[in-house]
Amino acid sequence: MLTKVFTAEFLRRLEAMAIRGLKEFRSARKGDRLANISGTSIEFADYRKYLPGDEIRHIDWNIYGRTERLYLKTFKEDIDFSTHVLLDASKSMLYPEGDGKFDYARRLALALCYVGLSTHSSVKVAAFSDLETSEKLSDTSFLNGPPFFSKRSGIFPISDYLFGISPGGGTDFVGYLQRYTSLTRGRRGVFILLSDFLFEPAERRRGLNLLRYLNYDVKVIQVLGPREMDPFKGISSAEVVDVETSERRTISVTPSVRRKYADAIEGHIEDLRNFCRANRIIYALALTDMEFESFVLRELPKIGIIK
Repeated sequence: MLTKVFTAEFLRRLEAMAIRGLKEFRSARKGDRLANISGTSIEFADYRKYLPGDEIRHIDWNIYGRTERLYLKTFKEDIDFSTHVLLDASKSMLYPEGDGKFDYARRLALALCYVGLSTHSSVKVAAFSDLETSEKLSDTSFLNGPPFFSKRSGIFPISDYLFGISPGGGTDFVGYLQRYTSLTRGRRGVFILLSDFLFEPAERRRGLNLLRYLNYDVKVIQVLGPREMDPFKGISSAEVVDVETSERRTISVTPSVRRKYADAIEGHIEDLRNFCRANRIIYALALTDMEFESFVLRELPKIGIIK
């Protein structure tokens, strides 16, 4: 499946990249990344001022003898750097038809997982919708996702999982994140969310604040399509259907309606972008008419999601 989705050259270039993390994490497991934290390995990293409660054995007494100030040695320690990739599998990701939002987001998720696995990060992927939290499905394993993988061969079950998902239902963003973070407690690291984020701004903020409170390094990729940005192009009237509630309404497409829609969608995007900027969350807007490989290889490093 992998070689049917990506070219060999694209995969080769992904192997030279890594998920960018702004924070440093401790873990019970050892991994292949190094963090500048107070550790037990022998590789010296830096000095910092002594704080009450620090281990006395790490004080550099030579510096104290010269300055009469207490400084602590810090060391580089191997840590396990977990990468969580969560994909919106609600029904809205299938609409507008022809925009290909879900397929674009799914390929982004696969590419990001491959980058993480190429650096031996522990990688987990999962999909969310309210089908899982409302218990409408008897088998919700596709929403929980496969286990963590840290070897590159893990990309094959991840690929099988991603291409086995059939989106449906609405979005219980906060409820799902509460459940997911409880199940994966202790696996701190980067948390990448891929969604159209077309649900209530208050719900978005609550979910993102939960992840911030739990000390994840959060990154957001909002996936939208050209028809979503301009759904009334070339038409004078339309029946509008909420794909998650099935509510229908017929409207006349006047210049005023066009302006109101354009202002609404731009305001929705800007609200999310501004919230992310104010809270040190990396934000990227992926439009599905953007060339996929160029977006991954050029835009994501520029924005700071990968390097």
